Amino acid sequence: MHVAIVSHYCLPHVGGVEMVVEALASRLARRHTVTLVSSAWGGLAGVSREGARTTWRLPAFHLTERFGVPYPVPLGPHVGDAMAAVAQADVVHVHGALYAQGVFARRAARRARRAVVLTEHVGFVPYASAVVKAVQRAAWNAIGDGAVRSADAVTTLGERVRGWLAARSGRDDIAVIPNGVDTARFAPPTPAQRAAARGMLGLPADGTLVLFVGRAAGKKNLEQLLAIPRDGFTLVTCGAERGGRLDGVADLGVLAPEAMPAAYQACDLLAHPAEGEGFPLAVQEAMAAGLPVVLRWDPGYASTVARDAVQSVDDVPSFARALAGLVRDGAARGEAGARGRAWAMERWSWDVTVAAYERVYAAAIDARGRRGR
Repeated sequence: MHVAIVSHYCLPHVGGVEMVVEALASRLARRHTVTLVSSAWGGLAGVSREGARTTWRLPAFHLTERFGVPYPVPLGPHVGDAMAAVAQADVVHVHGALYAQGVFARRAARRARRAVVLTEHVGFVPYASAVVKAVQRAAWNAIGDGAVRSADAVTTLGERVRGWLAARSGRDDIAVIPNGVDTARFAPPTPAQRAAARGMLGLPADGTLVLFVGRAAGKKNLEQLLAIPRDGFTLVTCGAERGGRLDGVADLGVLAPEAMPAAYQACDLLAHPAEGEGFPLAVQEAMAAGLPVVLRWDPGYASTVARDAVQSVDDVPSFARALAGLVRDGAARGEAGARGRAWAMERWSWDVTVAAYERVYAAAIDARGRRGR
């Protein structure tokens, strides 16, 4: 089949959705024709073609990026050309109900009577700013609800977002498809590999390293993590250029995707205090790499991971205690890391994820056909 994938960003812009979109597009292109449309970033713009895959990176306006809210608005004449390419696909897979790229793609698909699959990654994000939350509510009322109701199929990454969407839309057919993870790239390191990764990234050769992965967005709760006393560990942050220096913090800035396995190899555990997410890709990658994870629990995660596969907590004080306990106890870290690795190996695989999406695509195309193209 011909699959059009539409996302607000793709690589080289760094983020969990971007990594998922790249993995999905590259694997689908082994068996199908793929058109990927997103916004340009980092000076990489235009159209590129490789085998059965065509990638459009559209020039865009990036005003909100500086506030930790990625919402690029594509500009210029090539937007129409990209949407014409989208309209040629058998199925249009839109990532995110609110983004401008998805609005344009759904409109193009509707005119061409093509099947639309919507994957909503996060639902409503509890940003700290009342203004941002108010804008987000207005956007869901004006754009998101209609996108969910009109799609031929809807998927989410976890139960929290699925339940939230179902309650708003009345749909009872929303599927949960967790992201896949490459368990060969993200694997537990040998001692030599750990030492090499620390050297390559310029991290301390000795001591316990706690990793934080996330963009500069309020929902990631980095400030809460920074407020925890760094007693017996160095905090390693990556995912955004943060600026400034803090004692006991090593900031790696934005790492290229190919360097991310080394970040997990270099560190001893992952701290993920974020709220309002589907299911964090960084948690999946860390578990595959054998890192124990201290996770701020969301009931919606239960359809993706068992609570005892991670160190799950419900509030900030519990997070600090769980983190301190693992920092002190190397044996407990080893046991927790092994449990996480086993979970990832058994349940998360990109082959399984891609096959699940292929089934959703086929059903959406069939449903659209029955309604008359």
